[in-house]
Amino acid sequence: MRRYDYLIFDFDGTVVDTGEGILKSLQFAFLDQGDRVPDLSDLRKFIGPPIYYSFTAFYGVPEERVADYIKSYRARYREKGVFECAPYPAMAETLQTLRRRGVKLGIASSKPQTLIYDVMRHLGITDLFDAVVGTAVDDSRHASKTDLIEDCMAKLGAADKRRVLMVGDRLYDLDGAAGAGVDSCGVLFGYGSEAEFREHNATYIIADYPALLVIVGDSDT
Repeated sequence: MRRYDYLIFDFDGTVVDTGEGILKSLQFAFLDQGDRVPDLSDLRKFIGPPIYYSFTAFYGVPEERVADYIKSYRARYREKGVFECAPYPAMAETLQTLRRRGVKLGIASSKPQTLIYDVMRHLGITDLFDAVVGTAVDDSRHASKTDLIEDCMAKLGAADKRRVLMVGDRLYDLDGAAGAGVDSCGVLFGYGSEAEFREHNATYIIADYPALLVIVGDSDT
């Protein structure tokens, strides 16, 4: 019996490994703004939460200057960073199988929606998803992860929360799922950890995409 009719995915670190482009563009933003440039490994904490939050909470950038940092970041990301990415192994094949089984697929991400589509078009994966929900490119809407998941559920027509699974690589995805009242799945190939997932009560933890097929089940009978 199929357990879930709707799967909602985070994007960065879950569907696509966009880390190289994001981290190098963040380094450029700090350099462009005349600030100390953090190591790439230290900047990994940016992947997951909203970018506005990360600049202020992790690096103490004054709120009145965050927009300038984001502008520098996005200038480099749109020119180069969007192409510095790769889909995770077996992602496309797994999602195609789920679609053939009748599962509806969506994205709920703190990444601006226009940039999600830029990456998807570059990789040729736009047609894998039935709904894509991101944030406003000008960061005017600092939506919570729960808000994004609920918006995606509405677009997918997911009325029964018991039939929805949120898949992500960071605690924000798991907490967002809990806030929306749906099950969650942490992926170990992204930017989180098993300890993080257990601490934030992931319903499932998987090491690769094919494991989703086992979780979802192969039929609705």
